[in-house]
Amino acid sequence: MNTITTNDKEYSGYGEFSISDKLELRLPRTEIYIEKKPDNRFSYYRKNSQNQEIRKSIPKSNGNIKIEMCPILPLNLPAKKTNDLIFLRLAESIFVEKHSTINFLIQFPIEIGIYIINQSDGTKDLFDCFTCEPMHSRFALYGTPEKGNLCMYSKVKLLEKDEFYPYTFAKMRVFITNELNSGILIGKLVFPITDFNIYYLNGSSEVHIDDVTGNVKHISGEDVIDISRNEFDKKNGDWKLVSYSSKEKVNFVMDRGFD
Repeated sequence: MNTITTNDKEYSGYGEFSISDKLELRLPRTEIYIEKKPDNRFSYYRKNSQNQEIRKSIPKSNGNIKIEMCPILPLNLPAKKTNDLIFLRLAESIFVEKHSTINFLIQFPIEIGIYIINQSDGTKDLFDCFTCEPMHSRFALYGTPEKGNLCMYSKVKLLEKDEFYPYTFAKMRVFITNELNSGILIGKLVFPITDFNIYYLNGSSEVHIDDVTGNVKHISGEDVIDISRNEFDKKNGDWKLVSYSSKEKVNFVMDRGFD
């Protein structure tokens, strides 16, 4: 089994695992045990970051089972109530001069999924999902109480090139173009995430998500940001794609403020 060491602790790396007898996976504040029972079923036990115990069963099998542990989009916890929107509050606002483009790296919250891999055709079904950081599982309202959008919420930091926070955050690169005649401050990003892909390095804890682009412009008397997705430019090579279905590119206009 692939293991990695983070802050003097040994954790399991992302990837696929074939289980004939038993498997133990260790993550920050999370432990998973999968074991084959005498009746040939596999029992699944997870103790989460809040010391809750989750037990599931995989029907009896005469052979091995195969799973994948991988990072997934933060869409499932605590419940699917947000129309797939995420609200990222930057820990420090970014100033963008007029008629200029900047780019920077930020944290992006992730959940972790356990997929069962169908051995006949290789398809994958989500069996379990969890977070190693319960504070990710929060909601925020973008806009007014009457007409606002409910979003998944996370406060995120700007990152240095080699800085990352395993099992809790992916890296996301943000491109902002300011088409206005004055400088602006960007303090938040709100956009749908279902068309974003996540990539991980097999056997490691390093994760990247597609880039996000924001074009700041003046439309119909107000300043807005047109948000869209760009593919992660280093997605080839050793990076493994997590999402398993192609999705249409979705744009979103932030028209209720961006600082």
